[in-house]
Amino acid sequence: MKDKLDNYKILAGIIVFGSIWGLLECTLGGVKFGNALDNFPMGALLGGLVGLGLMAYTRRTYNILGMQLGMALVAGLLRYWAPIGSCVICSALAIAAEGIVFELIFNRPMFDIRLSGSKNMMEAKTLAFLGVIAGFTIYTTGYMFTQIFTPVITTGAFNFSNFGAVLPLILGRGFFAAALGGVALPVAVMVKQLNIDFAGIKKVHYYGIASSVTAFCWIAVFAIFYL
Repeated sequence: MKDKLDNYKILAGIIVFGSIWGLLECTLGGVKFGNALDNFPMGALLGGLVGLGLMAYTRRTYNILGMQLGMALVAGLLRYWAPIGSCVICSALAIAAEGIVFELIFNRPMFDIRLSGSKNMMEAKTLAFLGVIAGFTIYTTGYMFTQIFTPVITTGAFNFSNFGAVLPLILGRGFFAAALGGVALPVAVMVKQLNIDFAGIKKVHYYGIASSVTAFCWIAVFAIFYL
């Protein structure tokens, strides 16, 4: 598919899917479940299900290496723009880190999920296992990344004892991201109904839809948090 997609279509795809990801981060990031799920880590849901799912889906459909890092940067920018949570820059850095980790994992030939239409496609159980590993790694690495670089950026110093104290919490919450990743990856790669040929969409329709969805995401965040 790569030879059918020009750079402008790829750039539009990065922006629109990054904006969708950012909107979901902004709207779901502050959700609190009641009762027994009151302490459920929404970051694990957003990293293991939303982030991994969208990145895997676009890797499958666009077949472009590096696109997912661009999406993460767009999503992180939109998340940074929304004043929710106790640490906005932490969330933005975590999203960017998730994109980096995804590229490090799925740019390897043995973890290629772009072959969705070939006989070499991984089986569902293999994708589920890979999703568990990827969900855990993406979430925990992103979390650790923020714990290291947020204090460096904001105060110019890093306290290892503070990092060590929060590390068990990070690893514990990674269980939820792992479980959700085990669902997100097989769905994003294998569900035939999601297999849209973006290269085959006429440019006028493609750019029109991409522009409309992108504008909706950014306007929605502005309306929710600033009006």
